[in-house]
Amino acid sequence: MPNLSEFSKLKATANLATTVFEKRFHEPFISNRNRLEGLPRQAEFEKSLRAETADPMWMLTRQWQLGEFQGEDAGTACQAKILSEEQRPGVLTFGNSTSKEYDPFLTPLEPEVESEEVEVNLFLQVQMGRQFFRILGENGQSAYREAFLAKYPISATVNEQDREGVLFAQTVVGKFPDGNAILQDIRSGAYADWVNGDLGFNDSDRGPLTKVVSTQFDTWFKKLYHQTGPERNAWIPDRMEYNFNLEMPHPEGGKAVILEADQYASGKLDWSSFDENVKNTPVEINQADNLKVTVQTFIPAPLHYSGIPNPRFWQMEDGQIDFAKIQSGTTGLLSMLIMEYGITYSNDWFVLPYPMRINTYCEVKNILVTDVFGQHILIEPTFTDPEVSWQEFAVFRHSERQNLTSPRNRFFLAPSLLKLQQSEPLEKVNFMRDEMTNMVWAIENTVPSTAGGGRHVKLNKPRFNPLEEPENPESKIRYLAGTSVPENWIPFIPVHKEGSQQEIRLQRAKIPNAPAPGSLLLTEHQPVHFIEEEEVPRSGVIVNRTFKRTRWIDGKTILWVGRTKTTGRGEGWSGLMFDRILPIEKTKT
Repeated sequence: MPNLSEFSKLKATANLATTVFEKRFHEPFISNRNRLEGLPRQAEFEKSLRAETADPMWMLTRQWQLGEFQGEDAGTACQAKILSEEQRPGVLTFGNSTSKEYDPFLTPLEPEVESEEVEVNLFLQVQMGRQFFRILGENGQSAYREAFLAKYPISATVNEQDREGVLFAQTVVGKFPDGNAILQDIRSGAYADWVNGDLGFNDSDRGPLTKVVSTQFDTWFKKLYHQTGPERNAWIPDRMEYNFNLEMPHPEGGKAVILEADQYASGKLDWSSFDENVKNTPVEINQADNLKVTVQTFIPAPLHYSGIPNPRFWQMEDGQIDFAKIQSGTTGLLSMLIMEYGITYSNDWFVLPYPMRINTYCEVKNILVTDVFGQHILIEPTFTDPEVSWQEFAVFRHSERQNLTSPRNRFFLAPSLLKLQQSEPLEKVNFMRDEMTNMVWAIENTVPSTAGGGRHVKLNKPRFNPLEEPENPESKIRYLAGTSVPENWIPFIPVHKEGSQQEIRLQRAKIPNAPAPGSLLLTEHQPVHFIEEEEVPRSGVIVNRTFKRTRWIDGKTILWVGRTKTTGRGEGWSGLMFDRILPIEKTKT
């Protein structure tokens, strides 16, 4: 146990330390620190740019310890040979089972599939009549204008709601003949019979009128509008999409390879629009001229894309690309794969050019690659590997509807459009589901105008008067049999499919006292118009009918009428109700 003298010494020591600390705390002082920094800057940068390794043997031993020497031989590819098999479809079959020979160098595929007869209206009659008068003048036959006006007058029936059509009819009727009627008589022979038999024509003019003028007029119309004819119709009304096939001989013989496009309605064809199928009926095409096996030699080129890491060590990178700032969640595997590919594996890929002609169905059998060490590597399609053969879909390979166990690595370069010009819609119909009434409404937003083009429909008139006053003026309520919908809303009701009590489809109906639809999309099939129930999803669909124009590889301009189907605007409510009791609101006087 410490005595009192030890406690006294400790206390004195503490007091001394406190006094010294307080004294130093109140006295000013300055702290000095030195920092040593290297100065790598020199007048010459040659040594720095060499990026020398201080101990290369240590680096090699670390690579050996980590097993980096066990990797594959990464010899650079210097040559590649591609073994391929090519075919060319030559028969185009439409949805109504009619077919024709198809030459892709004359017409692209979209006009051949989509084109339909141009609707005959007042605008077309005047356009053709005006051109006929122009041809008469060019051939010195303008003196017979009055004769053609009397023989082929224009009889116009215009809807009162078509304001532009009414004004157009008042302007042109009586000034031009019915050019469509003239063309129909030229093709049937009635035009020549009339010219040769009418006494009003000079004998010297009958030949030019029946041969030169008629031929030029018919040629002008065929050149202006591309029409395949009503017998070649690929449009399926109950599906609201196009259905057609391209056929070519099967390599084994006795069969045919079919490229089916039975759900085309987007307006632009591509390889993904087709599925491969096989039928047992052969195609009448010379197999020797159709099947072509080639071996082509190329020099592989390194893959390059915007933002790829530069191969040189000191080359400046693109400042707009920053792989480190890719935002990816814990489940964003795709983003992480893209980042890893761009940073780690992008310099391991090469590109081989493979030129193909349009309308070619090509199968790449294998690729023989030779590297700089003289080694040969045979590359086969990925689906030949049993581990990945279960996949039914692959990029740039068509789905096969029959040969699922042993698919083929085939790709079709469709003769499709590069650029396309479209007019404003001639017709626009919005198919919308109404769950409150358990039906589908076809809303006519645009219908054809007699003056050409389309006119917007803005109708909100009731089809019948629901606001009849009750007989008893003291009544406080009234009975309403049903509300009304605008005249451009055409109902489609669910009905049973023929021979089935479970499946349903949509049938066009009619509200009493309602006018007929004004669009060809809803009236071309009479008297019953059906739509498959699954073709109108919850989002709805919008079907447009427009003029389309393009220029093909030979410089020829093609103009046709086609249809497209796009996603709608969702569900809606028509406000249609039945058996309603409504209060009567008395107006205060």
